Amino acid sequence: MTREEKKEIYRSLCTQGKIRALFMQPWWLEASGPWEVALAVRNGQIVGAMPYAMTRRWGLPVISMPAMTHHLQIWMDKPPDISAHKWLTREKQIIWLLIEDLPAFAYFSMVFEEGSFNNWLPFHWKGFRQEMRYTFLIRRDEWMNPDLQPNRNLRRNIRDAGQSVEIHQDIPLESLFRISQQTYQRQQMSTPYTLEHLHTIDQAVRAQQSGLRLGAYDRTGDCVAAAWWLWDADRAYYFIAGDTQAGRDLGAGILICQEALRMAFEERQVSSFDFCGSMLEPVTEVRRQFGASATGLMKIYKSRYKLIDIMMTLRRG
Repeated sequence: MTREEKKEIYRSLCTQGKIRALFMQPWWLEASGPWEVALAVRNGQIVGAMPYAMTRRWGLPVISMPAMTHHLQIWMDKPPDISAHKWLTREKQIIWLLIEDLPAFAYFSMVFEEGSFNNWLPFHWKGFRQEMRYTFLIRRDEWMNPDLQPNRNLRRNIRDAGQSVEIHQDIPLESLFRISQQTYQRQQMSTPYTLEHLHTIDQAVRAQQSGLRLGAYDRTGDCVAAAWWLWDADRAYYFIAGDTQAGRDLGAGILICQEALRMAFEERQVSSFDFCGSMLEPVTEVRRQFGASATGLMKIYKSRYKLIDIMMTLRRG
């Protein structure tokens, strides 16, 4: 089966509604950059699919996450009437078939939703390792529950921010990029994307009507905080967010977040809101104040060369 034939099969699975998550959609993967897909075939039927990006690092082939993609899933065709015991065996077979369908690689590193498969042991048995990551999630019923609303301090900060800034919709992409750059600079990190790549993503998101950019403007008309949130039929994603120092002082970032949550649950009526991270302690504290709960993600990785393993371990540290 050729690469394009596999992609056509994968596109068909998405068109049929079997694969629904935004980051798994072919249009998203195309906008992210070059991508491939591994398929699991059992008795002539497609029973599993795993998209991925194939790149080169240190002159060696590397399988990794598609660019700008926070996490992925492993899609598996699970019969509704299969027993838990039989599914564990079937799941192992599907994951092994997916691994066998991968091209040769020097390093493998992917981040999956914890709930997209029952356990990672089939990877472990093939020499892969696992590292827990976390995102923060709010479910619609939790957000609508008065007893689970943001805490008193956060509500006061949101109220105060509303007196100093105004939220505008569909702000220029350049404003979002400028503010996100400042956010990364404050954390002494390089911005992991370019404005050109954001334009490519933006074109795809607009075509699918799957996202909206929000900006907070102070009384002088300056944009001091911005966020880009995306959605599919089930979930909203807080894709990119940032603020200037002035925005931080005004609490503009939390006001934008509150508005994104309101629009997601009241207007889009999604079932959950995914903050797409972060593992940084100050950021996680704000997410928790909104009532979000930590939800596990599994980073699965494997190195075929000891030197690469050491280099990646140092980089993670």
